[in-house]
Amino acid sequence: MSNLPDSKPKYPGVPVTVNGNQLVARSVETRITEGGVFYPITPSTEGGELYQEAFAMGELDVWGNSKIAIECEGEHAAQGGATAFAITGKRTVNFTSGQGLAYAMEQYYHAPGKLSTMVLEVGARALTKHALNVHCGHDDFYAALDTGWTMMMARDAQHAADAAIILRKVNELALNPGMNIQDGMLTTHSERTYRAPEAELLREYLGAPDEEIDCPTEAQRELFGPTRRRVPEMMDLKNPVLLGPVQNQEHHMNGVVARRNNFNEPILGFIEQCSEEFAQLTGRRYGLIHEYMTEDADTVFVSLGCAAENIEAACDYLREQRNAKVGSIHLNVIRPFPEAAIINALRGKKNVIILERTDEALAGDNPMARDIRTALGKGQEAAQFGGDLPAITPEETPRIFRGSYGIGSRDFRPEHTLGAYEFATGQTKRTDGLGADDGETYFTLGIDHPYAVISKDSPSLLPDGAIAVRFHSIGGWGMITTGKNLGEIIGNFGQIISERNPTYDDIGQLEDKLFIMANPKYGSEKKGAPTNYYLTVAPKRIQVNCELNHVDVVLCCDPKAFTHTNPLEGINKGGCLVWESSDSPEEAWKRIPAKHRQFVKDNDIRIFILPGFDVARDATSREDLQLRMQGNSFLGAFFKVSTFLKDHNISEEQYHEIVHKQYEKKFGRFGKAVVESNMKVMIGGFERVQQINIGELEDEDTSSMRNPLLAPVNASGIEMAPTSGCDSSGCPSCAMPEGQERSPFQTLAKFDSEFRNDLGYHQPAGALASLGMMGSASGATQSKYVARRETPVYIAENCTQCMECITACPDTALPNTAQDVSTVLVTAIRNYVTNSNDQKVLLNEVQGIEERCRARMVENVANKGKEPFKDILRSEVDQLTAVSEQARGEFTNIIDQLPLAYNDVTAIFRSVEKKKPGNGGLFSIFVSDLCKGCGECVQVCGDHDALRMTRETPELNAELATAQVFSRLLPDTSQKFLGLYNDDTPENSREAALRNHLMVRRNYEALVSGDGACAGCGEKSVLRAAASVTEAYMRPIYHKKAARLREAATELENNGVAKLEALKTRSEEEHKWFTWSVAHSIMGLGGENDNDTAKRLAKRGEISDQEIIDALCAVLRQDAFNHRDLQAIDGRHPNGMSVMFMGAHTGCNTVYGSTPPSNPHPYPWMNSLFQDGATISWLISEAAIVNHARRSVVPERLANALLSRESDVSSHAEYFSLTHLDDTLMTDDEIRELPKVWAIGGDGAMGDIGFQNVSKVVLQNKPNVMMLMLDTQVYSNTGGQNSDSSNMLGGYDMNQFGIASQGKLVEKKSVSEAFISGHGSPYVAQVSMANSAKTYRAMLEGLEYRGTAFYQCYTTCQPEHGVPDHMSADQARLIRDSRGMPEFVYNPRAGETQQECLDLKGNPSVKRDWWEHKYKSTGEKYNYTVAHWAITEARFRKHLKAIPESSASEFIHIDDMLTCITQQDVTYRNVFKEDHVSYVPDFGVYFKAEVDGKFKCFTVSRQMVLFAIERRKAWRMLQSKAGVENKDYPAQKALLEKVEKGDLTRDDLINRGWELLNEEVEAAKG
Repeated sequence: MSNLPDSKPKYPGVPVTVNGNQLVARSVETRITEGGVFYPITPSTEGGELYQEAFAMGELDVWGNSKIAIECEGEHAAQGGATAFAITGKRTVNFTSGQGLAYAMEQYYHAPGKLSTMVLEVGARALTKHALNVHCGHDDFYAALDTGWTMMMARDAQHAADAAIILRKVNELALNPGMNIQDGMLTTHSERTYRAPEAELLREYLGAPDEEIDCPTEAQRELFGPTRRRVPEMMDLKNPVLLGPVQNQEHHMNGVVARRNNFNEPILGFIEQCSEEFAQLTGRRYGLIHEYMTEDADTVFVSLGCAAENIEAACDYLREQRNAKVGSIHLNVIRPFPEAAIINALRGKKNVIILERTDEALAGDNPMARDIRTALGKGQEAAQFGGDLPAITPEETPRIFRGSYGIGSRDFRPEHTLGAYEFATGQTKRTDGLGADDGETYFTLGIDHPYAVISKDSPSLLPDGAIAVRFHSIGGWGMITTGKNLGEIIGNFGQIISERNPTYDDIGQLEDKLFIMANPKYGSEKKGAPTNYYLTVAPKRIQVNCELNHVDVVLCCDPKAFTHTNPLEGINKGGCLVWESSDSPEEAWKRIPAKHRQFVKDNDIRIFILPGFDVARDATSREDLQLRMQGNSFLGAFFKVSTFLKDHNISEEQYHEIVHKQYEKKFGRFGKAVVESNMKVMIGGFERVQQINIGELEDEDTSSMRNPLLAPVNASGIEMAPTSGCDSSGCPSCAMPEGQERSPFQTLAKFDSEFRNDLGYHQPAGALASLGMMGSASGATQSKYVARRETPVYIAENCTQCMECITACPDTALPNTAQDVSTVLVTAIRNYVTNSNDQKVLLNEVQGIEERCRARMVENVANKGKEPFKDILRSEVDQLTAVSEQARGEFTNIIDQLPLAYNDVTAIFRSVEKKKPGNGGLFSIFVSDLCKGCGECVQVCGDHDALRMTRETPELNAELATAQVFSRLLPDTSQKFLGLYNDDTPENSREAALRNHLMVRRNYEALVSGDGACAGCGEKSVLRAAASVTEAYMRPIYHKKAARLREAATELENNGVAKLEALKTRSEEEHKWFTWSVAHSIMGLGGENDNDTAKRLAKRGEISDQEIIDALCAVLRQDAFNHRDLQAIDGRHPNGMSVMFMGAHTGCNTVYGSTPPSNPHPYPWMNSLFQDGATISWLISEAAIVNHARRSVVPERLANALLSRESDVSSHAEYFSLTHLDDTLMTDDEIRELPKVWAIGGDGAMGDIGFQNVSKVVLQNKPNVMMLMLDTQVYSNTGGQNSDSSNMLGGYDMNQFGIASQGKLVEKKSVSEAFISGHGSPYVAQVSMANSAKTYRAMLEGLEYRGTAFYQCYTTCQPEHGVPDHMSADQARLIRDSRGMPEFVYNPRAGETQQECLDLKGNPSVKRDWWEHKYKSTGEKYNYTVAHWAITEARFRKHLKAIPESSASEFIHIDDMLTCITQQDVTYRNVFKEDHVSYVPDFGVYFKAEVDGKFKCFTVSRQMVLFAIERRKAWRMLQSKAGVENKDYPAQKALLEKVEKGDLTRDDLINRGWELLNEEVEAAKG
C-alpha cells in the first residue's frame, strides 16, 4: 500500500483498534452485505460470530437492507448456500480457513459459471497433514488456484479490509466470485489501530446492489444488453433460467474456455481500475504481482496422458511427409507450483508446444506450462518474440506455444495436432486472425473459438489395412454394449490369428497380429439422444484414439438418423453404410436425403438395410429388450458386409463359437434363454442384411419420415404457446406484454441461437457458453420422435376419463381437455375452412349441427353405443347442401383427425347433460410429440382399451401433430367440466377429483418435459406432480393478489395524498414514521441505523406527500403486473411470474433434466452438487422471503395502514418491524402468497451423502421449502450402486449376491420416518404414484402448512430394477401393497402425539402384517409379501428359484416360516443356527404366486426371508406409532412363548404356523 501525497483524501477512514477479523467482518462485511452464510473454523470463526451478532442486533447495511445470518451444517454446505443466496441478487459473504476451504473445494468450481459475485473471506491456515495445525499456512488457498475465483492476498489487516471492498467491486464488475485472503492468526488475530471505512465511502464506491449500471464488457452487453443490475438476479421468478446444467462433449469445453476471453481476461483491468478509484477516495493504493521451462528437436510437443500417442503418430506423419524436425515429450512427474507470471521455454529448441487437458485461465498459464516456465522465466519469451511482458532474452530459449484440448471431451484429431504444429511454425493462424508473428502463442484445439487452430490436412493416421467403424444409435438401444461386444469378439479372433502363425517377441511372448481401439461418444441423457461408438481394427498398433473422420463401415441402428445427423459423413471411398430399415430397398433409397445422394454415387458407397427391430422382435416379446437387443443384429451384419472373416480365414463355425462365448460372458448371468436370444438376433442380422440398388438423384425424398400436419388456415394470426410437434403449424408464439423486457441471456432466442441452431456440440465458445445456464422450458419444443418405435393412439370411444394415463405419463405427452361441442365446431370452422364466406355459412349452422349431433350422442349413450363423434358430425354436415362441398370436406376432415370422446366420459357428457341439457361436452387426449413411447399410459389404461401402442408411421405422426395443434387453438378447460375439482381453490377440492387439475393447461405444462429421461421414468411422474400441484395451488393466489394490489393502488391514487395530509394534521409523529417507512423501504433511502438514515434523508431533501403516494402506487402496480400479467417464459401466455424455484441435488433428475438443449423446467432451477440441493434450496427460500417482504408485503402493509386505519398509522416500532420484516412476522395469508422452493434429489443424494444437509434444512421448518426425495432405492445415475434406502436383497453393483453374501444384513433406512421424530415439526409424507390422488392431496397439504414439507416417493428405475418401461405405476403399487414401502402421511397440524399426526390410510389390510389378497382365478386368500413383489423385478432374480408345485411340500411355506422369526432373531443371527426355532434354510422356504394366469411356486433365499422380517418389523413400528392395533404381532408372540415353554414345537410352527397364528387372532377376539 502507498498513500497519495498530494492532498487529504475524501474518505481517510475512522480510527478503530481491532484485529483483522473484526476489521474485515464488523467494519466491512456486515455493513455491505445482505447475507452471511458460514460454518465455524479457526481462525475465521470470529468473522461468522461477528456477523451473526450484527444480525441479532438488527443492524442494517449502509443502504438500509436487512440481513440473514446462517450457520450451515458444514463448510461444504455453507459455500453451496452462499453461492445460492448470491445468485438471487444478494451481496453475500462466507468466512473460512484451512480444512474448511479444502472441504468446500468442489463448491468453488461451479460458482463462476453462475455469475456469483460473492466474497469468501479466508484466514489462511496450514492444512492438516501428519498433524493438525491451526496457524498460518498458504496451502489451503493454493489448493484453490484453479477454481476460477479472483484472489487477493493481503499484507495486513488494513489491506484485508480495503481489499474486501475493492474485491467486492471487482467481482460485481467482472461477474466473478473472489477470495480475500489474510494470514490466519498472524493477521486475523493481530490487534492494532486501523481505519474503518465511512458509510458514505461504501455507498459512493460500491453503489447499491440493485442499481442499474452500464455493462463494462462486450460479453456482458451480449448477455444483458447495454445495462444490468449491479448484482444480477440469476435466480429470478420473473425471468426464469436453469443454472448448473449437465454438459457433454464440446459444450463443456466451450464453456470452460469461453470464460477466458469473455470473463477472465478483463479482471486484471478491473482490479487496476477499482484499486485506483479506491486510492483516489482513501489515499490507500495497492499494486499487482507476476509469476514465471522444455526438451529436444526443433519443435517439441509437451503433453500428459493418452494424448502422447496421438502426438507421436502426428510426429511420425510430419517427419515422413514434411521432413519436419518435430518431437514429443510426455512429463511423468509434475510438482506443485505457485502462480506464474513468466512465459518459459525449453533450452536449445526453436519451438515448444505444450498441450494440456485443462484451461486455468486466471493463472499465468496452465499447470504444466506454468511448471516449465518457472525454470526459464516468462520474460525470456518477451525478449525473443515480443509481447506485453518484461524482456528476458537468453539465446537458447525456444518459443513456447500452449494449447488446451479435450476438457471433459475427447482427444484431439490429427488435423488439430498438425494445426498446432503449423501455428507454432508460422504456417497458419488462429481463427481470430492472429498468429505467431503477432506475438500470440495460446491456442485451443477441437472447438469453435477465436483462439482455435486446425490444419487443412486431415490424415487418418490409421495403420495400413485398418478397418474403421462408426456406430450411430439412440441412447437406451444397447449400442455401447454392442460396440464393446464387437471389440471383444474381434479381440478373440485376434488370438486365433496370432496362434495360427505364431511369432514371438524378445522375451518370448506371443505377438499380436490384430489390434483394436474403441471409444464411445454419448451424453448424459438417459434415453432418446443420439449416440456414437468408434472402433478401429488394424494389423499394427493404433496410435490414434479420437473421434474418427475417416471410416470404412457405418453401422446405423437409428432408422431416423438422417432426420438429425448425416451418417454418411466421413465414409471412405468404397465404404458402406448398414442402416436400420424395414422398408423395401427401393423405398430405403428415397429415405436418403437428396443432398447426400451425389456423395453416395461419387464415392461408390454401398448401402445396406437391416430390419433389426424385426429381428429382435422375433427373438423376444419384451419391448424393452427388443430395443436393447436390436444392436446385436448389426454385429452380425458387420461380419456379413465386411471382408473381415474372409480376410482372416475365419470359418462360420469359429465365428459362431466366438460370438457365443462372448454372449455367455456378457449375458450368462441372465440365463441361457437370454444368451440364445442374443445369438438369434446376431444370426438374424447376418442373414437378413441386404444391399440396396443406388437410385437416381431426383428420386422422391422421404427422409424426414414425417408427413405434414394440417395447419390452421389463418395460422400467422394465431398466437400459440410452443410445444413439440407444433412447430410447422405456422402459428407464432405468444408475444411479450408491452413494456416488459428481459436480458438477452434470459431469452430462449439467445439460448436457441447457440444450443439449438444445428450446431450439435460445436456451439460457439462465446459469452453464453461461459455461463452455465439453459433457457427456461426449452424442452417444450424438443421432439422425441427419434426415440419412439411405437406411439400410443387414443381410442376416444373407449375412454372413461379416469385420468390414470394422464397422471402416470412421465413426459407431459398427453395434453387433455374438455370442451363444449360448439367450441370444438367453431374452432374447426374458423381455423380450417379456407373460404371466408363458407366460414360464415357454417358458423350460422353451428347451433343446428350441435343440437342434432347432441340428440344422437344422448341416444348413443343411453343405448351404450360406440358411434364416434366424427361419424355423427359427418353425417349431419353432409346434409348441409347449402354449404360448398369443399368447405364441408375441410370441416369434417379436421374433425376426423381429432380424438373426441363422449360415449363413456360420464363426468364430461352424460352427467353434465343430465343436470343441464345442452351442456354436455367432449373430452380429448392429444398425444404429443414429447412422447417417448414407453407405453405406461396403455398399461394403466388396461382393459379399458382407450389407448393402444401403434407402429409409428409418417401418416400417424401427421395426424397426431394436427390434433395437437388443434388442441392449442382451444380455450382452457372450463370449471364446469372439472367436477369436484375447484380450479380456484384446489386445496378445497375432493381428493378423488384432484387428478382433474391436469385438465388445466397451465398445470399440465408446469413441467414441460422434452428431456433425456429414460422412457417410462418413475421419477418424472412424481416430479411433474410436484410442479403441477404447486402451479395449481399458487397461480389463483397470485391472481387474487394482483387484483387486490391494483385496487389498493387505485384507491391510493384517488385518496392517498388527502389521507397523508390528514395524517400530518392529526399526528406529525405518525406522518414522519410513515414517510420514513416509504422512503426507506420503497425509495431506497435507508441507512445502517436511524442516524445514518436521517443523514441520507436530509441530503435528499424534503419528500412530498405526492412523491410518497407515487412511489407506493408504482411498486404496487409493478407487483400486481408481476403476479398476473408478466410473461415468464418466452412465447408462452402471459400469466404472471413463476410460482416456484427448484434446487436440485445432482443425480438422475439433474442429468436428464438439465442437459442442453432440453430444459423441462419452466421456473428458476439450480443445481450445484450431489449433496447440497437441500441447502441451496433453503438459501434460495431465504432470498425469496427477503424479496417477498421488501417488494410485496411491506408496500401492501403501508398502503393498507394509510387507507384503513383511523389511528396508529405508523410508529418507530412499526418502522423497525417493516425494515426488518421476515417470515416470522408475516401473517398466514402473506405466507401463503410466498413463492415456494422445491428441493429435489434421489435416495443417495438426500438419504446418504446429503442426509445431514437435509436434516438441517428440515429442522429449520421454513414455510416455503418443499423437499422431494425420489426414492429408486439405488444409485441409478451412477449405474446401480447400493444406497441406505436399498433393501436387504441387494443385487446392485456394490451389494451383490454371491456365495459369501446374499445382500446386506442392514435394515432399510427410511428417511421419511426419521423426520417424524426428533426433527421438529415438518409435514412428512411417504407416497407415490400408486395413489396419485393421495400424492396430490399430500402435496397440497404441505403447501398449505406453515412449515417445511418432506416427501419420500418410490420411483421405479426401469434399467436398475429390471422392469419394462411401462411398469412404473404398477411397481409403485406392488411395493406399497407388499409392505416394501408403505404409504403414510404425518401431518403435525393434527396434534402433538404420533397417533394423531400419523395416518396409514391407503395401505391394504392396515391391521394385519400382510395384505390379505386373493388369487384372481380362484378367489383364494393369501398373504401378499415382499417375495410376491420380488418376482416382478429382475433385480431380485437370484433370490428366487422356480419349483414344480408338486415338490412344494418338501419346503416350508413362507407364512409358516415368518411365524417363527422376530427381528431380534436376525439381529442376534439366530436365523443361521440350525438348532434355533428361527433357523432359516437357504432356499428351503417357498411361496405360491399367480403369474400370467398360472400358478407357480418359488423357493427363496434366506436373505428374502430376512427381508420380509425386516419389512414386517418396520410396518409394525409404523402401525404402533399410528395407534393401529396389529392383530398378528400379539398372536405371534403368544405362539413363540408356547414354544419357549414347550407347549408347541418348532415343527408345529413350521408345518402350520400361519394356521396357529390365525387361531390365536380369533381367540383374542373372544
